[in-house]
Amino acid sequence: MADETTSSVSKGCFLINKSTAKSPRKRSAEDYFPEVCGESHSHRKLRNANYNECWNSIKKEIEHLQTQMNSKIFSDLLEFIKSAHKMSSLVSEGSVVIHEIPTAALITGVNMPDHDVIFSQLAKELRNQVTPFVALLRSKDCTVMKATMKNVISQFVGHEVQEEDDSTPTEQGKKISSFTMPVLCHWYKKITKKALIFSLNSTRLETLLMWTLSMAPSVSVFKQGFTACLTSHLSLFLCSLYLSELPLVLVFGIATAVTTVHRVLPHAVSSVLAIERFQSQPSHICVLEIISKVLMTAKFPFKLGARVFRFLYENFLFHDFSLQNFARGLQFCLMEHYFESPLSVLCSVSVDSRNDILDQLSHKQVEMFRKTISFRRYVEGETPSKQLKLLLEDSFTKDVIGQLLDDLDKYHWCFFPVLQCLHIVTNNLPRYPLGKKACDVYENSLANNIYDKEEYKEAMSLLRVCSRDELLPLLQKCVDVLGNALEGTDPKMYCQELKESRDLIARLVGQFEDLSAAQENQEQRSNSSQKEALSTVANRFELQERLMNAAKQKRKESPYDKLRQRVVDILDDMFRKYLSCPRNLPLNEVMYYDNVQTTRKHLVGMPRVAIQTALSNPQHYLQCQCCQTDVGTVQDTLPDICIAYKLHQECGRLINLYDWLQAFIAVLEPSTEQESSKGTPKKKQKTDEQLHARFIQAVSELQFLGFIKSTRQKTDHVQRLTWGAC
Repeated sequence: MADETTSSVSKGCFLINKSTAKSPRKRSAEDYFPEVCGESHSHRKLRNANYNECWNSIKKEIEHLQTQMNSKIFSDLLEFIKSAHKMSSLVSEGSVVIHEIPTAALITGVNMPDHDVIFSQLAKELRNQVTPFVALLRSKDCTVMKATMKNVISQFVGHEVQEEDDSTPTEQGKKISSFTMPVLCHWYKKITKKALIFSLNSTRLETLLMWTLSMAPSVSVFKQGFTACLTSHLSLFLCSLYLSELPLVLVFGIATAVTTVHRVLPHAVSSVLAIERFQSQPSHICVLEIISKVLMTAKFPFKLGARVFRFLYENFLFHDFSLQNFARGLQFCLMEHYFESPLSVLCSVSVDSRNDILDQLSHKQVEMFRKTISFRRYVEGETPSKQLKLLLEDSFTKDVIGQLLDDLDKYHWCFFPVLQCLHIVTNNLPRYPLGKKACDVYENSLANNIYDKEEYKEAMSLLRVCSRDELLPLLQKCVDVLGNALEGTDPKMYCQELKESRDLIARLVGQFEDLSAAQENQEQRSNSSQKEALSTVANRFELQERLMNAAKQKRKESPYDKLRQRVVDILDDMFRKYLSCPRNLPLNEVMYYDNVQTTRKHLVGMPRVAIQTALSNPQHYLQCQCCQTDVGTVQDTLPDICIAYKLHQECGRLINLYDWLQAFIAVLEPSTEQESSKGTPKKKQKTDEQLHARFIQAVSELQFLGFIKSTRQKTDHVQRLTWGAC
């Protein structure tokens, strides 16, 4: 008889080929992109590819900049570690060697998230160039002496070490009886002898031999938060007793100053540390370099709007000083732009691929470009005949879109060098009208036309009174900046007009130099004539009269004044020509992202709003039907803490705990009083104890979250600390 669970007459085993079996298709990244305006799957895939290409190039540039900025401090540290144990001091009397622990105090600043990257790079450089024996310790590894030594020995040995009584040894684990300095010294002697005995076939043995012959020390790196890395003071003192057997160098990561070492450690310990200070590059200088080389450049198609740029920069300055978090924020903006905007399918690094994508756009996608605000403004400024073609003919519109995007690229290739010239000529003016940093000038130019601002007019008026010694070096820097920009420009993006501006400024610089020699001779002649005129003065009244007449006479404009006026006018014309706001350009939405609300929501946490939302509306996070309630109602299906929270909102500044408990019980068991005669006293008492315990737990959780606190005004009351809804 056939089984009820099968539809076949007989039971059997069937072999199903794995290749022919249907399995659910694994979703790729482009499957999560929203489909808008009939966009095809291939275009969503192109958006994902454009994002990956753009972010990989930006990430590579950021890592290159960080490596460049850390190269100087790393080279100094490596030299210090190489020569650390070659500087042992000798006392002539008795020839007693005084041992001190060479210690490098690396001032890393307060940006705690970036310390992982800094010390990881440092450890990698040490392993490659100095010694393979590097122990990288975190603050959480230095709470107990045994755990610290175990971590150090395991990193030196290169395997996971275990105690002999460990019941669950791993496959690569090595059993060690105790984790002490003598054990580490014994291993050190053993490994150095082995490096000298064995042949040099292995690259690692060659490294060990070179390290042994050059007396390169093993290195223990204490990272991020030296004040939290409090190992035993006695152990640090005992380390100096083993220097003859184990050459040890310490690197302390300190946030503020070297005095932290002396404040944390007693004199008996700090006296045996030979401390040398090393200062890493400040993080605010590093982020300015990243902004200059990543955001203020035309190499990458993606650009930030004024509001998002201000938010990321202020979030860096006012919160954490972390370059990693700044890079993550930039990556989120990039991801959000390519994910949410279908226009980003044309935001590509390669211009040729963009032209191929334009030919494949459907009618709905072309309509999507026509609906953008910037393209509407562009259409309104054209003639009626061209407006009809732009609104009705897709092929003509595609050609115009391609031309507008090419113009946008050319605008960027000219915009950033000229913006740098504006920063050069204005960053040393009194009161810094346009800001002291290049990012300030960039932010002002992103918001509106910078030449329409009062600060710009003030800067130009100050330039018109600059001396020759101040103005001439600035003009030479501008010539160099424009020349470097033209040399690195793509031929397709080459701007002939920018070259003409560079050549014109260069000729004016030459005229300044020719004028300086002639002006010196003229000043000498005028000074000699003034001396002769003053020598003929008979008395002081005649001198007073001559001086008053000279003051009333209008000063003649010198050749330098005329040339300076011409130079400032040329600079003003160049700034007005190339520094128009990118928001006014057609199809700027393809490359610019300025959704600051979404960025702030995802990058800046708001814990109070999230907690109050969870307590007042738990269904928002739990997604269950039992927690669905109306506004202002309290149900017994809610979690206990939500019930207590809603009841405490109905109270004033002081809350009576007994009344709060009775209301809590009334919500959970509203029929307890009516059925009290039917139930047994033991059962009722047990129920009351459970509800009482649940109430105490809910109140304790609210106190931990900061909604209430105990008060001395009344012993059976608590004080409410928050007011208002989320």
